[in-house]
Amino acid sequence: MKSIQDGDHPIAGFSESMTRLTSNPKSDPPSAYRPGPHWIAVFAAVFTLPLLLVGGSVTTYRVGLAVPDWPTTFGINMFLYDFWNAPFGVRVEHTHRLYGAAVGLATVGLCVWFLMFESRRWMKALGVVALVVVIVQGILGGTRVTQVSTLLAALHGCLGQAFFALMVALAVTTGRDWLRAERPTTDVGRFRLHTALNLGLIYGQVAIGASVRHFGGLSPALVHGGLALAIWVSTAVFLHRVRLASAPPSVVRAAWAQVVIASLQIILGVASFITLLPFDGYPRAVGFYQAVVRTSHQTNGAVLLAASLVLTLRAFRRLGPSTSGEPASSPSSPSAQVPLEVLA
Repeated sequence: MKSIQDGDHPIAGFSESMTRLTSNPKSDPPSAYRPGPHWIAVFAAVFTLPLLLVGGSVTTYRVGLAVPDWPTTFGINMFLYDFWNAPFGVRVEHTHRLYGAAVGLATVGLCVWFLMFESRRWMKALGVVALVVVIVQGILGGTRVTQVSTLLAALHGCLGQAFFALMVALAVTTGRDWLRAERPTTDVGRFRLHTALNLGLIYGQVAIGASVRHFGGLSPALVHGGLALAIWVSTAVFLHRVRLASAPPSVVRAAWAQVVIASLQIILGVASFITLLPFDGYPRAVGFYQAVVRTSHQTNGAVLLAASLVLTLRAFRRLGPSTSGEPASSPSSPSAQVPLEVLA
């Protein structure tokens, strides 16, 4: 039986691809950092988060079909429609549409900036991917309305959280810490594999959560809760392991953030579960505090997904595969912190 190091295993292939993308500091010298692209990416990521909050409110209040047509609003150009005097459900849904259009324009600007001024070709490609995803997301949301499809609504929610994580990743990969030339520490504890598995589990949890929110049911909710506990244990164990191993500070900080956000998600999840009781299938009016709890839980789930992606990226950036005949470097050793151009 072949070992996982052979490169034929799917996880090993993913690890190899991520290593080529993130663990070559020579391709991203320190001089490549520029505040402009970074802060534009940060703005785009921060600007996207409220869209998830508004979109979550649409689902929580069950007003996704309050406006029956798309891309118009009751036959009127959506940018000209007077939604301030409309019923509550229409205001929430229409606000979601307008904010989505604003995020789309911000993504267009970010993509153009990357294509014009970003020197790394893979970053240009990610900018294009972000633009494609936001376009697909808009079409998916509109088709959900025209087809009156709950399944498309759930897929729309899952893709929205993935898009936010991608925007956060763009902010990270344009940052000063990412572009700092630093010799990778040997990943003797297979921390990169652990982060990749956590990321997959969390996105799977996002999908189950979307099913619970859109389709309901006690059994999916219990599975959702059980997996949440497993994810929290996994993130806590990872933090303990990287602290014992004296992993690079950026990895440890990201691990701390993941545990804190996962803990908050557990609290919000329990509160959301209580507000949904009893699970008897009868629709009930959603109160303000119930809406706040449920929507906060959904939005914090997106933040947790983004935090997990950041941790995975930093792990693959700062931790490298072991090489035969080469001693493992330690984060505390001088060689781990000397810029490569000085060594040359």
